Amino acid sequence: MHSELLQYADDLKKHDIQADIARTAMDLQQYMSQGDDLIFLGEGIFPNHSIEQKLHGQSDELIYVVSNADNYENFERIDLTHRWLGIAMLKTERFAEIAEIPDDWDIGSALLRTAVQAECKRELVSDPEMQADAVPQLLNLEETESFAKRQLGEIDFPKQNFFEKFVTWPLMRKLMPFLWKSPSSKSYSGFASLAAATVAVVLGLLGWPAPSLSLLFIASVTLVVHQRISIFSVQDQRAHLVDLCFRLLAAAVLTVAVVHHAKPESLAADITILLLLVGNLWLANTLSDNSRLRGIMPDTPLILLVLSAAATFGLFSTGLYLSALMCLAYLMIAQNARGTKESQDDPAK
Repeated sequence: MHSELLQYADDLKKHDIQADIARTAMDLQQYMSQGDDLIFLGEGIFPNHSIEQKLHGQSDELIYVVSNADNYENFERIDLTHRWLGIAMLKTERFAEIAEIPDDWDIGSALLRTAVQAECKRELVSDPEMQADAVPQLLNLEETESFAKRQLGEIDFPKQNFFEKFVTWPLMRKLMPFLWKSPSSKSYSGFASLAAATVAVVLGLLGWPAPSLSLLFIASVTLVVHQRISIFSVQDQRAHLVDLCFRLLAAAVLTVAVVHHAKPESLAADITILLLLVGNLWLANTLSDNSRLRGIMPDTPLILLVLSAAATFGLFSTGLYLSALMCLAYLMIAQNARGTKESQDDPAK
């Protein structure tokens, strides 16, 4: 057994994650109960998220297979048609049939033999799916490094304007390695952003709009950290919920700030400009990516930075109008660039 595996198990325990190592088939018996599901992954097998989800919702026994081709010679052959991918979903009763095998026998092969004899369902992974790293087998450092580079190459990095590129992103890159060491950092960062936004609402209601907007700006940057803390993670519903709650709190802070700074005769106009700002900002972030305009793309942290700076110098209304004009100018430039590109792509025009 690799010493790194033992070290990894110890590290998990330090973070209050239960991880036990069973060295023999007999040792595994103490963790099983009648009717439990047993998920087996062979050495180096690293299934992608879609397969994980299928296993999670599976109730019947099955084994994952691939076609019996020469390029899959690393996988164990079942018959003339299929090779086993080292992934099995079985009931624990199957394990009882092999519990007394000698210690030097391969447990995976023994489980496969019982599954095949019982005619368990076979889930075929196609050649295109295998080429897309549906089930990579990472047995050495070179294969693991190559797999990691492929995964990094497929990441759709977020669009960045000049402020994020030169300020937020460099700071984030220094902060991320420390956050990755804590399994709870993603939850903490999401909670911190909502807590800061909530305090910003309270400060605004107390009549301190400048500190309120500054704190809201910090909360927006914290939310960006929360959204980007996990490079490979699939977005879950909780991430969308945190984002929605933040936007509602931000709308409350901005509304309070407008009411605080606006004169009675200009309140309706300022509220209208705020609504236009929110709408234009939403449109700007839903447009397709344009690499040439990415540097001036308005986003929530940048707009909040402009508003908080304007409020600090007593020019909130000016900052509000300027922010709305920034978003409108970006939309006009982006639309013009889009029309030009479509004309170039369509010779008929």
